Amino acid sequence: MGLRIVFFGTYILSDAYPVNQVLYAGVSRAAGQVWSCRADLWDGFLHRALHAGWGRWFRLALRACRCYAKLIWRYRRCPEHEVVVVGYPGYIDILLARLLNLFSKRTLVLVSFISLYDTAVMDRKSVSPGSLKGRLLYGIDRCAFRSADWVLVDTQELGSHYANLFNIPPGKFRKSMVGNIFDRFPAASRESVSSPSFRVLFFGTYVPLHGAEYIVEAARALRDKRVEFTLIGQGQDYATVRERASGLEHVRFVETWLSSEELAEAMWEADVCLGIFGATPKAARVIPYKVFAALALGRPVITRDSPAIRELLVDGESALLCPAGDGQALAASLERLRTDVSLRERIGRNGYARYAATASGEAIGRDLVDQLEGAIGVGG
Repeated sequence: MGLRIVFFGTYILSDAYPVNQVLYAGVSRAAGQVWSCRADLWDGFLHRALHAGWGRWFRLALRACRCYAKLIWRYRRCPEHEVVVVGYPGYIDILLARLLNLFSKRTLVLVSFISLYDTAVMDRKSVSPGSLKGRLLYGIDRCAFRSADWVLVDTQELGSHYANLFNIPPGKFRKSMVGNIFDRFPAASRESVSSPSFRVLFFGTYVPLHGAEYIVEAARALRDKRVEFTLIGQGQDYATVRERASGLEHVRFVETWLSSEELAEAMWEADVCLGIFGATPKAARVIPYKVFAALALGRPVITRDSPAIRELLVDGESALLCPAGDGQALAASLERLRTDVSLRERIGRNGYARYAATASGEAIGRDLVDQLEGAIGVGG
């Protein structure tokens, strides 16, 4: 009999936060038995709740009381198991899981590739570190991380950062790729639609680590070439980036967020997909979701160089890596791919192979189960 695992919490299953559904599906294929113990609390996009007014927070609190009562009732009826995986966002759920397992030897695993404090205070700088909200976010993160036996992070760089930031033993943080929903689409399913221009695609929420302003800088450097840029999404720095692109007729902005199917179509039609280029510290510690998405579809990728990205990709083999915060370097990388079709095809092919082996849903699930079995001593 293999490892028995319960996925627990109010974790989100929408495409907006695919980590839970990808991990659940991957672990279900690799483990002996997997059960879901879940209650729906967040009702859609988590960040909308985080920016809601006091009235909505009060209603959310009332709803949370009902949800956690259901969770306790459901968990008490779960079959015997060795591992509890608390899905994202599990900052509060992990505390309940710990209380429910005070006298058990089960391993509690927290899916938390995002730190509230690191995101709001250190990266986006939307909250002051010394403010009441800043101290509260720090406390929530640290308490959640300390309550888990393992905390899943997508890179070793991120795990080391969290260990230092929250004064927690580094061994608590375990590497597990984020994955994405584009596994369900075929890679390079067909030939791209013929176009006289070289098509460049970026999609995102325009947060600082994306460095979208450097994409515009690259577009300006390539304005006399046959290159078309499409930027999909909206967010924090969107207005600034769009203003910087004023007068660049070969840069197209799509403000409406696309469905997964529409986004896959856009990536298939692109000659190259862009990752992130920001110079923030966080940008050096993460592998962005948009990179995983492009790799899953066999598209060639250009993104910023960093210790984190080199945990997955090799420059010139499975991606092109360029210096952070440097639009001219990005332009040079784009021109290199534009003029070298064989390099473009090779990078797309090698990037997909690397993804399938280490970052697909199946690979992620198998790797986590192998780590757990090795630590717990439960064989398949």
